[in-house]
Amino acid sequence: MAFLIDQNDPVGQFVSARNRARQFDFLQTAFVVAQAGFGLDIDHEFVCTLNAYATRYISQQPGKYRQHLNVTVGEHEPSDWSFVYGEMEAFLEVLHRNWAAWSPTEASAYALWGVNHIHPFCEGNGRTARALSYFVLCRKLGQWLPGSVTVLELIRTQHRDHHCDVLQRMHNSRGRPAMETDLAEMNALITGLLQEQVRIAQAEIASRAANAAPGA
Repeated sequence: MAFLIDQNDPVGQFVSARNRARQFDFLQTAFVVAQAGFGLDIDHEFVCTLNAYATRYISQQPGKYRQHLNVTVGEHEPSDWSFVYGEMEAFLEVLHRNWAAWSPTEASAYALWGVNHIHPFCEGNGRTARALSYFVLCRKLGQWLPGSVTVLELIRTQHRDHHCDVLQRMHNSRGRPAMETDLAEMNALITGLLQEQVRIAQAEIASRAANAAPGA
């Protein structure tokens, strides 16, 4: 569809919220499929699908790597659009090569940085990066994490500025041409947010149990 909606008006805010919900539903479905052993890969198509769900009606090119479009994000200047596919290929190769060696939070940190660094889409790069990062975290842990407040929502709503600062330091420490950087600071952030999600989930479980108790 050719039309675009302004994300700042009420309709755009509604569309963005529904896009996030649909993307999260797809993410959980993909996790169940992957855990069942049906061979779902983290590849170009999967990343593009995450973006398509996130940016329907608000992007010129939903679910497609940016074509003939260059972007600047704060102090970060991603590569020319013509390098996007090659950099994404290198990013995916590094992710898969280190899959067994990295901890769940390290792999999640790398996924979050990689998509943000390349900025392969004209809209929704942060939303796509957070979704991929959360999927990687759950896949590495071997479980869909409990709780109504997720790591990706904690980043979006409570730690956006901090995580952007960390991303910029990771951008600056990339050793070109390799798609590699220092994961320590982002790893620490995601580890803390994972602990926060688990703490909130445990509190929710305890609250439901108390409400269900006889005489409560």
